[in-house]
Amino acid sequence: MTGPLAPWRIPPKVLGVSAAVAVVLLVPLAAGYLWAGVPAAIGIGMGYVAALRAGLTLRPPQALALVVPAAMAGGVAVALRGQPLAAAFFVALCCLLVAPANALVDSLMAGLPSAVALLVSVPGDLEVAPTAGWMVVGGVVVVALGSRLRDPAASRQGVPLAIAWRHAVVTAVAVGVVVYGVALLAWPHGYWVALTLTVVLRPYGEETRRRSGQRVIGTVAGALVSLLIATLLPLGLIVVALAACVVLTLAYTVLRDDTGQAVFMTPAVVLLGSAGSTGVLAAERVAYTVTGAAAAVVIAIALNWLDGRREVAS
Repeated sequence: MTGPLAPWRIPPKVLGVSAAVAVVLLVPLAAGYLWAGVPAAIGIGMGYVAALRAGLTLRPPQALALVVPAAMAGGVAVALRGQPLAAAFFVALCCLLVAPANALVDSLMAGLPSAVALLVSVPGDLEVAPTAGWMVVGGVVVVALGSRLRDPAASRQGVPLAIAWRHAVVTAVAVGVVVYGVALLAWPHGYWVALTLTVVLRPYGEETRRRSGQRVIGTVAGALVSLLIATLLPLGLIVVALAACVVLTLAYTVLRDDTGQAVFMTPAVVLLGSAGSTGVLAAERVAYTVTGAAAAVVIAIALNWLDGRREVAS
């Protein structure tokens, strides 16, 4: 394919695998929702987020060994809801724990800070034990899926330990402050700022700036797609559009295209959580994503400046 749509091309094999993966992931989510409502779906979803990289990278026994600790962290996060300072400390601690994991395999447990940052902040009737249990279910599903998709020959390169720890400390401070501030100010959906930081902050500054820009562009475009879907389509077709957005999100994730991922992930998030206020929620998501991405860029520039000063001094 050539022309303006060429960068958006998805190889048929990737699209087919993404559709199959979407079915595997959506079935437990739907079953959990029908069995125990939204809290179950949130728990399973956070299990996916926390264990995804490990499930796709490590052997199943190794990945399963990380599922239970991740679920325990999710349970603690739920217990700390309504306690801004304790919640911020715990999220920061989870960010710090990513450092030794990154030194082993880049991004091995990068989903854990995202999961706990959401669980300490997202509204809803969540309880400690059920949330941890549903996270185990989600983690087991991801590990089982990863055992089929894992490429034994794939590179599992880690980040140099000093860089991994610096990234973890910076992320811990930034995300901890955001979680504390959002809780104090009671910003609706303000946890998206923290989630954006956990996603786009990377050990290397140039990568952070690139991902921040792509995330903002994709989120703005995705918000417009959300409005078009909610305005033009009847309910039955909205469900079909949501399923298509999930498949495309997975496909662009496989292709490591942050812009495409954000374009199609945003409608899924906005339409599922809008409750009739799609425009408001889309605007909030854009504003919070831009805020988080801008903060990440400032942090990356500051770290690059400090690195330059050290090189000059040496």
